[in-house]
Amino acid sequence: MATRKRPSAPRKSLCEEGPWVDEVLREVYAARDAYAAEHGYDLDRIYADLRRREVSSRLRHVKARPLARRSGNCRR
Repeated sequence: MATRKRPSAPRKSLCEEGPWVDEVLREVYAARDAYAAEHGYDLDRIYADLRRREVSSRLRHVKARPLARRSGNCRR
């Protein structure tokens, strides 16, 4: 018995739907643009502000260490 392969969803033209817009991404882009505008879109000022925030943060900073090598059989 021959069956015809069909896509799981009907194909639609992108022109019909318009551009894909994600509300969360729109908010992220707006916040990013507002932050950059606050610093005059100057990367040096943005970096200095981020560095200042990092230094004054109460979050703990962790130094990454290489993992210890296991001896013996690699498969465990």
